[in-house]
Amino acid sequence: MNQYEDDPTIADHAELWRRIPPQWFVLDRNLGSMRPTSQAFQDHPNGTPMSVLLADVVRESGRGTTAALVGHKGFALAAITAGLCRQCSQKVARDPKPDEPAHGVVVGKKSDAVRRRLAREAQWVVPPG
Repeated sequence: MNQYEDDPTIADHAELWRRIPPQWFVLDRNLGSMRPTSQAFQDHPNGTPMSVLLADVVRESGRGTTAALVGHKGFALAAITAGLCRQCSQKVARDPKPDEPAHGVVVGKKSDAVRRRLAREAQWVVPPG
């Protein structure tokens, strides 16, 4: 398993985009709108850290939000900040893949309270359909 270190080159204000599948957004009657559930902010079932896209890297490559959702029909796209993750005792690291140079990970124990906070503070970049 890779050991990730928090990457200081990822600024606290940096947007981290998270793809949200339809089963992980719900209508919040208090807000009067859809919001991601806390399940959307957990590590992968195989034990690997939560995947994100580094928004600035996506943009620097000349792509945008549409590119982030290619191959993910019905998904929405939410943004959290690296600083929020760090406030929740998470590390933020670059983890580029051959097919996705903007790939990153959020590493750390994601308690129910951490996942709820990430979900509550997430902002839609591409809201649910």
